[in-house]
Amino acid sequence: MNEKALRRGFWLSFWTVIIWMTVRGALIPARLRNPRMTALSGIEPVYAMLSWGYGPGNRPVNVIFDVQFAGGAYGSVTVDGEALEAEAPLIGKAHTSESYTITATLVYRILGQIVTRQMQVSAQVE
Repeated sequence: MNEKALRRGFWLSFWTVIIWMTVRGALIPARLRNPRMTALSGIEPVYAMLSWGYGPGNRPVNVIFDVQFAGGAYGSVTVDGEALEAEAPLIGKAHTSESYTITATLVYRILGQIVTRQMQVSAQVE
């Protein structure tokens, strides 16, 4: 191969990667990763400490977490899309060996349009 063809191939590959990363970061929603409850704290009201992460892509504008315990306690918190942890105040009694469900609603703004995604995770308080 000659040098001109190699140079053209390099720049074509370079700009393809740059365009792909721009599209990935601006148009594809970031997935919520590993939402979990890290602790229960407080006496009255009890707070559920939540933490999570994001995959690559456009982060959400807002995230709404709804926490429901098997014993009937429940709570909700809305956070900014840049946050990675929050405290949700709970109504009712929650215990440390109880199972729970977290329902997360993610609100994205992509090209001026509002897009929502929802996911659900079940686990048990450690």
